[in-house]
Amino acid sequence: MSGPGTSPMSSSNPHLGQPLRATTGTTTNPMNQPHLVSLVLQSKKALQHGEHLCTLAHSASHASAQAAVDVLALDAKLRWVVEAVVEQLKLAANVAKAIEEKRAHLGKQLYEWDTIRAKRTDALDDILELLGAQLVPPDFHQTSADSSLFGSQHPSDIEQDESAPSRTYTGKTTASPSTSPKRNLTHSNGSGKASGTTSSSYGRPSMSPVSPSATLRRNSTVRRYGDNPAELKAKEQDNRKGGKNRKEDRKRWKTLRDFVDDQAIEDALEMIESDRSALDKILSKTDGYPETLTRTIHAIQASLPYPDTGDPTTLATTQTVITAQEARVNVMASVLENLASHYDGMASALKETENGEVFSEEDWQIMNRDTEELPVIMAELEESANTIEGYHGQLTTTKDNLEKDLEHLGTVLDDLDELGDIMGEMLTTQESVEAQAEEELNALHHHLTTLEQLHEQYVAYRMAFNKLLLEIARRRQYREAAENIVRGMMRQLESMTEEESRVRTHFNAEYGQHLPEDLCLCIGNAPTVWEVVPAEGTTLESLPFIDNDLIVEARDKVGYGEGPPGAESL
Repeated sequence: MSGPGTSPMSSSNPHLGQPLRATTGTTTNPMNQPHLVSLVLQSKKALQHGEHLCTLAHSASHASAQAAVDVLALDAKLRWVVEAVVEQLKLAANVAKAIEEKRAHLGKQLYEWDTIRAKRTDALDDILELLGAQLVPPDFHQTSADSSLFGSQHPSDIEQDESAPSRTYTGKTTASPSTSPKRNLTHSNGSGKASGTTSSSYGRPSMSPVSPSATLRRNSTVRRYGDNPAELKAKEQDNRKGGKNRKEDRKRWKTLRDFVDDQAIEDALEMIESDRSALDKILSKTDGYPETLTRTIHAIQASLPYPDTGDPTTLATTQTVITAQEARVNVMASVLENLASHYDGMASALKETENGEVFSEEDWQIMNRDTEELPVIMAELEESANTIEGYHGQLTTTKDNLEKDLEHLGTVLDDLDELGDIMGEMLTTQESVEAQAEEELNALHHHLTTLEQLHEQYVAYRMAFNKLLLEIARRRQYREAAENIVRGMMRQLESMTEEESRVRTHFNAEYGQHLPEDLCLCIGNAPTVWEVVPAEGTTLESLPFIDNDLIVEARDKVGYGEGPPGAESL
């Protein structure tokens, strides 16, 4: 059998299409005429069937050409829409990336703030622990209101304290001395808003609003030292002699932390934590935006009618189909022409036979052989016709699929419009979040300044107290030096007075009896007795007692070398 691109009949029978002529001197059997008629009928039937197949093939070819035009038009439109959608998805991806970058920038700022806050709360915690380790001698807050360094300067506080019920003083309202700002400020993602400074204590170390002298239950009534100097001297001697007991009593001594207003610190820390949590709540509004956009973009992108990367393009496929179909049509046309020629030859042979012509045995073999090949040729025509119909079906299917894809693209475009609306809302929300976050960050940075100020103030508070210890020690040296001078003067005056009395007594005894009584009446007077006392309106200075080890410790903390305590202020 021959291939679809060649004529089976022309290749198998070179005499097909040529008129058959009778051979001289050859006789034929008259019974061959009916057989020839059968051959002619078979040829005619094959020709008619071939014409029918070629007609169908022509119609299918024409329809395929129209379908190919539609396929190419639909493909171009589909690709144009898909490319436009892809561009829009790229823009949406840029929006998602921009939102993610803005969130990352805010997250970085927040991380930096958290780092600085941790450092400053640690520093505040450290200074508060140092204040908790710094002992305060009881004389600093258990003496009179006039001389107490930590006592109230208002008599009303003293009256309230004396009338208050007995209770144990902790130095704080809600927190213990060991309360750590770092522990109080553990992040819990709450919410709140700063209003500026946390308390009026930011201008000075935050002390208890009510003086400890007004909250301590005194075991003795308030009195003014100096009314009884001997009592003051006795107390100081007891302090020096009872050093061992005083060291044991230090377990009950107060510390500098006891005079800190922990409630104000807690209020400040709670406000910081509240504002920090408020910022987290604001940022959480856009937590899922980048992920949601990315997921939606991928979903839309996956729903696009993209061809497989390994498949040829629609244009190439269509061109291949049309080219193959044209080749099939040309083959069928050639075969049809051969069938027509074969039929014409057979019809001519029949007429010649009717006119008395006779054919040789070789001619009959050729005609029989060509007729026997007709079924094979018709099968090939049917196969070609079916192939052309298949090409038409392939193009029609492609067209239907493209139309479905275009219809599906309508849904995709609706999803893209909805995505655009969502992105608009997201961008609006993101801008609002950025503005609110900026305000909250400014407030949080103000809180950092507050923490730094608190730390600096408590550092200054501790330094001032150590300086105070040295200053009290220096004043005690001054007072003792002045008292030594006064005592020396008193001893000298007493000695002079005794000597003067003895001399006057001797004079009066030896010469007074010889003098008239009304002569120089003052000669019998005793010498003036002198007494050195504080100036009028002043009292003997009362200073709290400080153990020597506390003075040495204060000197080390302040950084002074050897020398008299408080030498820097002398």
